[in-house]
Amino acid sequence: MNRSYSRGVLFLAIAAIAFGLPGCSKTQPKNETVAQVNDDAIKVDELREFLGVREGGTSNTGITADQKKEALDRLIAARLLEQDARAQGLDKTDEFQETVKKNEQGALITALFRKEVASSAAVSQGDIEAEAKKMKAADNTLSDNDANARARRSVSQANLRKVQEKLIENAQKEVPSTINQEMVDKISRGETVTDDAVLANVAGDNVTYGYVKGELERVVGGGPGVQDIVRNPVAINRMLTREVTGKSLAAYAKKQGIEGSKWYEITNEDMERTILIDMLTAKIMEDEAPVSDGEVEAYYKEHPEKFSQQGKTVPLAMVSERLRGFLQSEKRKSVMNAYIEELKEKAKITVDEKALGEV
Repeated sequence: MNRSYSRGVLFLAIAAIAFGLPGCSKTQPKNETVAQVNDDAIKVDELREFLGVREGGTSNTGITADQKKEALDRLIAARLLEQDARAQGLDKTDEFQETVKKNEQGALITALFRKEVASSAAVSQGDIEAEAKKMKAADNTLSDNDANARARRSVSQANLRKVQEKLIENAQKEVPSTINQEMVDKISRGETVTDDAVLANVAGDNVTYGYVKGELERVVGGGPGVQDIVRNPVAINRMLTREVTGKSLAAYAKKQGIEGSKWYEITNEDMERTILIDMLTAKIMEDEAPVSDGEVEAYYKEHPEKFSQQGKTVPLAMVSERLRGFLQSEKRKSVMNAYIEELKEKAKITVDEKALGEV
């Protein structure tokens, strides 16, 4: 199974999901323990980041009590699954060690990005209000609340893009890369190029044609057109740009002393937890029964309102595979929810309601 916590320059989306977007800068509550899961503590900072409030952000971000509780429940479930995976020795397996090693570059990049986001200027209320005003001018049906919420997201995402662009710019200056365009052109002309041919280099680290081919084949899933894409100069150059940018960023992160920092430690904890939960989930689902044709047909007949467009019923044949995927997903979700409930029954979990309220 391909378990990649973070690859290349795709760290932005992962980092944004993992630890949130910038918020308005005001007083931050103390980093108290908001929940204890057996011997593992979930701190206020972690919950705030999960909710989308970065370090130094304000609690006044429109987050409801129910949203806080739901987020905490998800963090508790993740802790329980990680603890169970470790209890089963999954962290001692070769698969786990190999997956951690494969994701080392992504961890360095994510940790660096995380550090830069925390130290960058927070979104100001003035910026949010100005953006909300523009949005309401373009769409006068927007309520003040909707306009402010959309404006906050828009301004925050713009700030994240600036951080990302600046990091890439600095990394490329500090750790330049070269792409062997002559070799890429030979490939596109159909000339013989061996898998060990070097297509790019970053600080002595080579990117070979064999590696690029493997990545491109993975993208298309080995289906029709795979022979064309591994010789397509546009596809090859895009893959090379991704790889050299990722390698430059990882090398730059090391030069910035990210290894050993609190950002790297937190990112590694997140990465290991993600990998272990993925491995445990795969183990739980080993004997998973596929959704049968009968189950697909039964759901289709029981929910006719979901398969109607403009007053006409969509034929089962047109939606059967998509419906099968949905039912399989729901079945897996049900199995995992039941598994988590069993873990909760055996666990010692305490929640500090006062700390939760102040998040």
